[in-house]
Amino acid sequence: MNDLNTSNNDGSPLTPKPYDFFFTGSGSEYFRIWIVNILLTILTLGIYSAWAKVRTNRYFYGNAHLAQASFDYLASPITILKGRLIAVAIVIVYAVLAKVDPIFEVGFFLLIIAFLPWLIVKSLAFNAYNSAYRNIRFGFTGSMGSAFKEYIAFPLLIIFTLGLIVPYVSYRQSRFVADNHRFGDQYFNFNASSGDYYKIFAIVFAAMIAFGVVTVMTIGSVAHLMEDPIAMITAFGIYIPFIYLAFAVIAVYVQVKLFNLFFDSVTLGEHEFRASLTVGRMLWLQLSNLLAIIVTFGLFYPWAKVRMAKYRLEQLSFVAATDLDSFTAKQSENISAMGDEIGEAFAVEVGF
Repeated sequence: MNDLNTSNNDGSPLTPKPYDFFFTGSGSEYFRIWIVNILLTILTLGIYSAWAKVRTNRYFYGNAHLAQASFDYLASPITILKGRLIAVAIVIVYAVLAKVDPIFEVGFFLLIIAFLPWLIVKSLAFNAYNSAYRNIRFGFTGSMGSAFKEYIAFPLLIIFTLGLIVPYVSYRQSRFVADNHRFGDQYFNFNASSGDYYKIFAIVFAAMIAFGVVTVMTIGSVAHLMEDPIAMITAFGIYIPFIYLAFAVIAVYVQVKLFNLFFDSVTLGEHEFRASLTVGRMLWLQLSNLLAIIVTFGLFYPWAKVRMAKYRLEQLSFVAATDLDSFTAKQSENISAMGDEIGEAFAVEVGF
């Protein structure tokens, strides 16, 4: 993390002031929004989903606080609905072409891939423009050419490098997202290096190798059970949960470390962020949420979402080098929601 080497007008050094993020929502409050959203979406054959998205985002934004002020989600449901209808139309065309001839299906899929950079840029721009803090909008200025390099050109090299370039691709995509976002007239800056990403993935690779060795040794130790099918099935039945748990730990480790690295490496002008997620706490939240959702047949979902949002947000802090009121808003052009909704329909998850 870069040092805050700023000073006051009189030349005296500034004292950085940390502000903690906090979340004030509750599972019971969100449950009422969630259940109404589901019912109305069903009754309106999906049309209400645009309003449901806005209500959900406004609830989570409005309950996210920093320095005694909350965030705002400003998108219009009508704008989202227009983009969503276009997305649905494209999905229908894709399905019809797939039935007519597989060649059309492949061609249409390749066309969507060609438009992927546009979808990514529009999605990020729409979400940023419709997010605000203290009446100051965020913004995104990334280009489609850069998006093509980060999300198509470099990922294609994964095949030819046997996956060795994955950490570098992850680094470049994180840098693309961060460096092209702004808050008012202040731009974010990403200070991590590709080496930081390789360290995380190297630990993951070593852990997977170690787990593989343990698995082979375990299987070898029970090889004598091969003559007894019942004993063999029982042994593997006992071991399978440990396999799932090991992969869950690895997945959570990657998620936590990349989250912390991203925000620890992002600055906003002279200001910094700090993140302190822990693997143990995140693993407990995910496993307990999953178990509770299964036991309640999905009804625990609102509480699970709030628990996760609260934990992730409250492990973030903003270290201000100057007064927060010094930020100024910058005029932004109106951005269509179409890119965001088409991207959502094709599971393009690129949010900041």
